Amino acid sequence: MIKTFCFLILPFALPAQNDYSKLLDNYMQAAVNVNQFSGSVLIAKHNNIIYQKTFGTIDYANTKPLDSNSMFELGNITEEFTAAAILLLKEKGKLKLTDTITKYLPELTYNTVTIKDLLTHTSGLPDFYDEGMKDKWGTKKVATNDDVVKSLAETKAPLAWKPGTKYDEYHYYTEYPLLASIIEKISGLSYKDFMQQNIFTPLQLENTKVFAELEANKKLHANHTESVFFDESKQQFFPPDSFTAFGPELGYATNAVVGTIGISSTAHDLFLFNRALENNRLLSSSTQKEMFTPYFLEDSITNMYFGYGVLTGKNEFGNYVQQRDDGNNITLGYITKVINYPSEDYTIIVLANKAKASSSIAGVLSYILYNKQVVPPYTHKQVSIDTSVLDKYIGEYKVSRIARVYKKDGTLWTTIPGEPDLKLLPESSTKFFSSNKEYDWQIDFKTDASGNVLKTYFIFSGLKIEAKKL
Repeated sequence: MIKTFCFLILPFALPAQNDYSKLLDNYMQAAVNVNQFSGSVLIAKHNNIIYQKTFGTIDYANTKPLDSNSMFELGNITEEFTAAAILLLKEKGKLKLTDTITKYLPELTYNTVTIKDLLTHTSGLPDFYDEGMKDKWGTKKVATNDDVVKSLAETKAPLAWKPGTKYDEYHYYTEYPLLASIIEKISGLSYKDFMQQNIFTPLQLENTKVFAELEANKKLHANHTESVFFDESKQQFFPPDSFTAFGPELGYATNAVVGTIGISSTAHDLFLFNRALENNRLLSSSTQKEMFTPYFLEDSITNMYFGYGVLTGKNEFGNYVQQRDDGNNITLGYITKVINYPSEDYTIIVLANKAKASSSIAGVLSYILYNKQVVPPYTHKQVSIDTSVLDKYIGEYKVSRIARVYKKDGTLWTTIPGEPDLKLLPESSTKFFSSNKEYDWQIDFKTDASGNVLKTYFIFSGLKIEAKKL
């Protein structure tokens, strides 16, 4: 799986409101024109929405435009709702986070795994699908959370590590379905009914529902979006009913398992949910603080930690909280992101149902919000240059990681740890862009009249960052 290069966003002064709106519109219109962005964007400060727009269409056939009530599958953002439900039960005295999961799911053998281990993705539990369901389940039956528990109970696959000591992205998708099962066991309600009665209805989230992905694709709600997959290698969109061509694990069998995924919502409802958490309307102040506490390191490069159902961390300007789904194998075609800056009380929400060059939009909007330089999408055109100028650009550059620029086959290449080597094509003698269309990466060398390099900028999906040559 190709990673998305990620940067922490650092806040600066907010520009004037008119300029701010114009900058946002300019960028989003370019995203629509160049990358066919389709989705919903909302930005707020405190309790006030300062920018909200929808772009594109609900369906692959482009017959119905999106509106503010159009629902998107949230993917892993569902985990924030699941975590909030667990913490609600904790506040009501129905459970303790130190309880082992076998207290509520006694058929399982994992009597050292606690609810907190599930919340922080550090349980060491096996992937339920790979271990117990992939070979025998097939694609003609739909699994439920009960089937997940039953499969784990039958296979008795060992833990991958001592609970609470490690995180691994390949042991990620078992914990929150088990949390959903614990919610059902304690409350006596289905996950769907518990969320509706205890979160959606009290917070007036009128367009937020628990839909299994299968149900959403069957259009049980008239205003639910279709996810439209974009194949970068073919530069082509594909309709949702073609997703099974990518393998059965992307298709049928586990689409009704909820907890990690399963909730669909709108940008406005996500904003209301966010404000309810920030204003302690859903959870007490102490519990909300507990939810956003950084517990376990998820990414050492961005210094991002797992909280309960969220990713959280701290930079020199204060804390940030983030929720995201980057169109992984479960919600292929959707990109959903929420970024919160508690110190300034900003919220940025981006929901996209066409996952083409959409994963970095929330970061770009953050840059605009904090008066940082961005480069809107545009169509690159290769030109011929004197390749002798390339030698002056070779070297190592410091961005958030060390990038190496080198020459091969008469052109520049760049490599960053954890990312593939990218061939760079010239659009001028000082500006280069990635030949891999999946990456909108550029390098811009600013030179004097004699051709000496004065400054160098790396541009990652519109985020323009000055790089220091080492």
